[in-house]
Order: sequence, then structure tokens, then C-alpha cells
Amino acid sequence: MTHPDFNRAAAHITSEAVRDVLVDLVDIASPTGQEAGVAHYLVDRMRKSGLDTDLPLVDAGRPNAVGHLRGRGDGLNLLFTGHMDTSYSGEEEHLSGDGFKPKGVVRDGWVWGLGANNMKSGLGCALVAMEAIVKAGVKLDGDISFGGVVGEIEKTAIEEFQGVEYSGYGIGTRHLVTHGVTADFALLAEPTGLKIARANMGCIWLRITVGGTVAHSALAHRPGVINAIAVMHELQADVAQWARDYQAAHDYMGERPNVTIAAIRGGAPWRLSRNPYDCSLYLDIRTVPGQTVDGVKRELRTVLRRFAEKSGQPEAALHVYVSDPPTVLDENLAIIQGLKSAQQAIAGGSPPSIIRRPGADAVHLTAYGVPCVAFGPGGRTHPDTRGASMHAFGEHVLIDDCVTAARIYLALALDLCNRRPVS
Repeated sequence: MTHPDFNRAAAHITSEAVRDVLVDLVDIASPTGQEAGVAHYLVDRMRKSGLDTDLPLVDAGRPNAVGHLRGRGDGLNLLFTGHMDTSYSGEEEHLSGDGFKPKGVVRDGWVWGLGANNMKSGLGCALVAMEAIVKAGVKLDGDISFGGVVGEIEKTAIEEFQGVEYSGYGIGTRHLVTHGVTADFALLAEPTGLKIARANMGCIWLRITVGGTVAHSALAHRPGVINAIAVMHELQADVAQWARDYQAAHDYMGERPNVTIAAIRGGAPWRLSRNPYDCSLYLDIRTVPGQTVDGVKRELRTVLRRFAEKSGQPEAALHVYVSDPPTVLDENLAIIQGLKSAQQAIAGGSPPSIIRRPGADAVHLTAYGVPCVAFGPGGRTHPDTRGASMHAFGEHVLIDDCVTAARIYLALALDLCNRRPVS
């Protein structure tokens, strides 16, 4: 059963409303480091609705977009949040099609465009739900806050890859929650296919480096000359076996974390007359609740020590440069139960909860004492994709799913923000 004011507010959540805000957002290019245009758009709309707004700077030219719809002050507070940066810039030569460009295209009930899926659809739906409450004149006991954040996309600065375009992996959300934007609960509008993600995998990025000999390639045949790429080729086989064992050893909510050999660097392509004197292997390691970064490091150090012993080479150097922890919420939390009830009332059912595999800012909010669940309209793929992923086919979202999500957000807010905290 929905709140008595639900129907009055839901009348303002239409296909046209969610479509138009989504197209507006997609039309504003916002690769990581260039999110200001979206931030200003969001704040302008919230200000026109009478919300208290702010544009706190996370980095030069990179503000978060913050708004507060104040209630009486004695109910539970809810934060709707999501990132404003997109997975790509729209200028990549290897990506083509409407779904990879920052231009919203409406076709057969779908919106195509960079960020439509991840995650301007979720941001737009949360904004429309808050605007509906204002337009209906509904008064709440608790506050609803909105946080559009910079720098969530899974990227980080390393080696020569420096600058704001590499400043992601939660920088905006960590700033948000440590600079006064908190709530009793948060909903992250990431694409989940309208499934409740009460758990999220963590992620470790690390570099393994082996050394070789500085030598001219014409003399590399001499005894004692070590080719770092050849050493890494042998070590990679051991790492690959560990990765297979790792995946088989861990399971959570029916999902197994995987290891991806995501990059390898060695030698100088501009000077092949030099023997490779170092080579690095880069791993993306997903983790599930119960695992720690240091536990994974110990496993890999064992692999590296054993390889050093059998090869006679020094132990390879291990360097961790991303450590995003896994998280899980109690099924009985008010936001989980409230979201299930809202989905049941609006959509006629609530699928089982899931663990989300990609990185998400829910881990940072939860770590700072704001339990955060992920739930969003993106994730459904167009029939023409024939099983291809969004990253291969281009971003798109079904408008009907956006309407459903916005109505569920509305029902959740009316329920949760009219509850009193349990002492």
C-alpha cells in the first residue's frame, strides 16, 4: 500500500517528464573531470523547485550538485545519489553508434546516448521524483537530499596517466559524505535492472613488476641477459592459475568474484634495440564480503615467492593502487524493506536481492555510516543487442523503466521520510 499522497504526486511523473530530463542530461557532455555542466543543470532545477542547493567544489572546476528538500525535522532522512561522470568521453575512435555519443536520441520508447544507462537515467528519475513531491505540495517529516557527484567512474591516476580525467573511483562521494551531506539511508540510482542490490563487490587494482637486464638487443643472446617480458610470460601462467583457483574458492549470493589481467606493459616500442629491463602486469580483482585487501595480497605474495624460488629471479614487486571494499546491507534494514514494499506496490513484485559486480559509491557511503542500497532503471538491454553488453553496443535505457523507477523512488521517499527513527 502506498502513502495517501502518492497518487497526487505520481501524477507529475510521466513518460515525457523522465524522457525530457534524461535527454537534457545526456546532451551535456560530462566525462570524468568535466562534470560541471551537469552539476549546474541539476542545481538550477532543484533551486527552481525551492530546494536548498549547493555546489561544493571537490576539485578545481568540479563541483558536486547538492540539494535538500527540508521536512519537519523529526523523521528519517533519505539521500538520493549518483555520479554525473560518464564511462567514456564520446570521442573514442574505437566506439561508434548513438549509445557512445553525448547526444540524447529517442527511438521506439528508448533513449540512447552516452550516460543514458550509467547513470543519468537514475539521476533524472530521482530528480523527477523529488520535483513531484514539491509540485504536489506534500510535506514530509524527514529530509530528502540529492547528491550528484563527480569522479565515480572506475579509473585512477597512475604512472604517466595523471590529471582530472583520471580522478575517479569515489572521489566525489567521499567528499560528499565527509562534508555534511549525510542521511539515515541512501539510495544509489546505479543501473541494476530494477533489482535491489543490497551488496556490492569490492575491487583491487594492483601492479606486479619483474626486472630484466639493461642491454642492447643485438647482445641479448649472451648468458646472463634477462628479458623481463619473457620472465613475465612465465609468471603470468602462475598468476592465471591462481586466478582460476581464486574464483572457484569464493561465492556470495550466487556470484563469484573474478580476476582480469587488464593490462601489460614492457619494453620500448620506439626502441626495440634495447632488451626489456622491466615488465608490469596489471590485475583487476573483484572481492566479496568477508574478504580483505591484505588477505588477497598474502595469497599473491605466496604465488610470487614460489615463482622466485623456482625461477631463481628476485621476487616480483607488488603494488596496490585501488582498494575499494565490498559491502553488504542487512536485509531487515528499513530502506531495504521500504524499497521492496514500494516495488511490490508499483511493479507488482520484487525480485530477490542481488550483489552488484561493478564498482559503486554505495561502498563509501556505507563505510561512513550511511547505509546505501543500489537500485536503478538502467541495465535492460535492447533486443537488437542480442546479448551484447552496454559497453559493446552503446548505452540506452527504456523510458518505461525510468517511469517505474521514479514512481518507486517517490513511494520510498513518502514512506521512509514519514517514519520516526527507532531509538
